Amino acid sequence: MPYQPPLRVGEVITAKVHRKLATNRVMIDLKGRLLVADPEHPVSVGDMISVQVLAIAPRIRLRLLTPPPARPTGPLPLDLRT
Repeated sequence: MPYQPPLRVGEVITAKVHRKLATNRVMIDLKGRLLVADPEHPVSVGDMISVQVLAIAPRIRLRLLTPPPARPTGPLPLDLRT
């Protein structure tokens, strides 16, 4: 059986989106372990997401608690002080 990070049902965890694998599939860093996830909302590489553990057997099921903040498109404003 592959190693799984210690999880408890109901636990809320912050995970980082490590890499995009397909349109609706990403790899997340969950407690130091890389796992494949199918998020309900679009996420981007580098996003920190909050998830709640719904089940740990027969497979890990997580609920995305808050979609990551929308990223602005285009250049970001930059204030310079001279």
